[in-house]
Amino acid sequence: MMQLQSKSNRSEQPSAKNPSSVELAELVQKEPISIVWSPQRSTWIKIAILSGLMLFLQMPHLRWLVKKWISDPNWSHGFVIPLFSLYLLYSRRNALFAAKPRISVWGLVLMILCLAGEILGIFPVRNYWVSQLFMVGMIFGLVWYLAGGQVMRVVWLPILFLIFAIPLPELLYSRIALPLQNFAARGAVAMLQLFKVSISSIASSLHIISRSGVERNLTVAEACSGMRLLMAFLALGVAMAYLDYKPIWQRIILVIAAIPIAIFCNVIRVAITCWMYYIDEPELGQDFMHHFTGVLMLIPAFAMLWVLAWIIQHIFVEETES
Repeated sequence: MMQLQSKSNRSEQPSAKNPSSVELAELVQKEPISIVWSPQRSTWIKIAILSGLMLFLQMPHLRWLVKKWISDPNWSHGFVIPLFSLYLLYSRRNALFAAKPRISVWGLVLMILCLAGEILGIFPVRNYWVSQLFMVGMIFGLVWYLAGGQVMRVVWLPILFLIFAIPLPELLYSRIALPLQNFAARGAVAMLQLFKVSISSIASSLHIISRSGVERNLTVAEACSGMRLLMAFLALGVAMAYLDYKPIWQRIILVIAAIPIAIFCNVIRVAITCWMYYIDEPELGQDFMHHFTGVLMLIPAFAMLWVLAWIIQHIFVEETES
């Protein structure tokens, strides 16, 4: 009996002399080190099959989108939107890896409904915009089906963010652009009249008399309506609201404020172009300012949105219990 006891004591001695293994076990128990999901081989096969099938079904839409992004300058930002979505996912990588993935039947139901809606949008309705929206819905449903609700709480916005890359239908685009054209013309007139410029507007048409007495008629075209700046900046506002850990009401303010900021910056753009005509530099107004200010206006627009975010963060401070 004494010999057995001495052996057991000797077997316990290494654990007493090496506490690092005990500390490591306690650390793992309190705070898991590995947060990477390692699915089984069958799960990887299911992911590969469903993803490949979806890519095959959506290939016509993807080809059309790429051609539209290349040919239409108003939607050239479509190439950047998927990259932004990936960055939004990367910014939430800790929460994403910590979530427990599981199969959700509701995601499969959503995929079937979106597939039916996409087919109806192509053949009877012939509205490709609706079909492309259902394409994003199918991606949403696929992730929901394979990963479950906990993962969807993290990735829902980066997936829906892809909607900003889908061009609006021509009719809807024109209906939104027309009032923006008229507003840009009226805003430019009001701004330039402060500097004693002889300018007037009817709808989106402008009549300006230069300082040398030359009369010129200008038109705020659909390309100058500010829709490109509006869509790009609305997407930027959503991204900023998602990346910042602010209360929900502050995030909503950021998204809503992106709209008037983009419209105001486009008014400045039209006013600068008209000023070039007023100082008898029509070539500069047509070639340089007319194209370059579209990109240049992103700088003050982003600055205004950043200042607004700073004001919200530093003025509206939550009270903490002492």
